[in-house]
Amino acid sequence: MEYSIRQVDYKNGCSDRIVLCLGFFDCVHRGHNSLIQRAKLFAKIDEAKSAVFTFCGNPFSGLGRGDKEIFTYEERTFRLWQLGVDIVVKAVPDEKFFSTSPEGFLDGLFEKFNISAIIAGSDFTYGAGAQGNAETLKNYCKEHGADCYIVDMVEYAEGKKIASREIREMVKNGDIVRINELLPLPYIVAGIVVKGRHDGTTIGTPTANVNIPEEKLPVASGVYDTNVLVDGVRLRAVTSVGEHPTFGDNHYNVESYILHWNSNIYGKFIVVEFLKKLRDIKKFDTKEDLAAQIAIDAARVLGR
Repeated sequence: MEYSIRQVDYKNGCSDRIVLCLGFFDCVHRGHNSLIQRAKLFAKIDEAKSAVFTFCGNPFSGLGRGDKEIFTYEERTFRLWQLGVDIVVKAVPDEKFFSTSPEGFLDGLFEKFNISAIIAGSDFTYGAGAQGNAETLKNYCKEHGADCYIVDMVEYAEGKKIASREIREMVKNGDIVRINELLPLPYIVAGIVVKGRHDGTTIGTPTANVNIPEEKLPVASGVYDTNVLVDGVRLRAVTSVGEHPTFGDNHYNVESYILHWNSNIYGKFIVVEFLKKLRDIKKFDTKEDLAAQIAIDAARVLGR
């Protein structure tokens, strides 16, 4: 799957005039997308580039927390590319970054980037100890001649704001339908196709295997209705997530049986779009029983 989006290091900056969205954008939900679409609009009006700030790594580890990312950096950049963002401003989430004062963080941005405007959510905080907030951001931008737009959080129901912490719990539970209601595009797992045990091949259902990076929050085990994006084509697939008890394999991975596809894609970058959960993982008595169940799963996917 080929995609290309310009990535600029926060420490290096760039000369392009930009409208910059600030945040983590860990799962790029609908609230994040509202910032992005506004940035794209203002950038077009000002003949600037739309840009999004995010971390190239797990910021929770830099804060001494054990949480994992909903989307990895590569998945975030792919999603930002899908949404039409011009530039990703990436920062390493290390101790030095998180010890920077709020003013020091903004000084670094304004010194290294040509900023037309900044857009952030009303709950945005920044700088050491999260001491900076939307109000201090507005004041700084006003003093430095840049527009600043603070956007209210998006609600998914009356009085209920879209929040990554809720999506995080849905990922753990495998509640894909609810997750996708809160995202502008389907939940994804992306990565390089690696060689597996070839168990699927032995029963006539060869699969594309992707290992989950350590920093990514694993979606709940199960069998899912999915699409797989490969070589610029979106294909229907049945995706198994988790262990493989029928074959005595306890290794957690994501393997997709791509329907009506038989090309060699080892080593290629693919994106798996999750649509809904079909069933739980179970141990079958025989390989033939498993093959029969996969045929049923495939029929459900093709009939959607």
